[in-house]
Amino acid sequence: MLRRPLTALCRVVGVVLVALLALAPLAPAHAADRAKQAPTCAPITVEDSAKKATAVFSGTVSDQTQQPRPDGQPGAVYLQTITVDMVYRGGIRTETVQVQTDRLRGACSLGALEVDREYMFFVSGTGEPWVAAGDSGTRVQNDKVLGEVGDLLGEGEPPIAPPTEHAVFEPVDTSAPQSLSRAAAPGAALVIVGLLGLLVVGGIRRRLG
Repeated sequence: MLRRPLTALCRVVGVVLVALLALAPLAPAHAADRAKQAPTCAPITVEDSAKKATAVFSGTVSDQTQQPRPDGQPGAVYLQTITVDMVYRGGIRTETVQVQTDRLRGACSLGALEVDREYMFFVSGTGEPWVAAGDSGTRVQNDKVLGEVGDLLGEGEPPIAPPTEHAVFEPVDTSAPQSLSRAAAPGAALVIVGLLGLLVVGGIRRRLG
């Protein structure tokens, strides 16, 4: 009578062992995936971000390319083309700029920015390209961020100033007007010439007559 319960118990234990063996390889895989992800960057205020930034501007990511890291470490470098909206610092005078971000395993980094998304950029470098590090404070644009940046750095300005309309003035003749006698002189001369002509013609007729 005891054989049947023992047999059933053995089957249950066997099923449990098989399940444990099947799940065991999954644990290292999950751990590896977590290791590939960059650690969460420590939060940084807009004020601190602005203090250490060479340039501050808002813009939308219009294009992106990925390249291997030049230092050979695991990860990637991303070069984003940004359509600039407003410039708060940095003297940017072009409609588009390039911003470099990176992804480095085990280090705080921004990774790839989302195309067609608007960001507030706090960047360093010379602009060829600008660099947004993981701790730069570069973040998705929203009303709160825009308000804080405006309070710190002013309203900003577009990268290209709107054209200024210039008034066109016609030149005005400032010379003194002619006197009445000078204006009438040509007409008077013609009258005199005409009278002299009549006198000459009359004299010739009298001689002929």
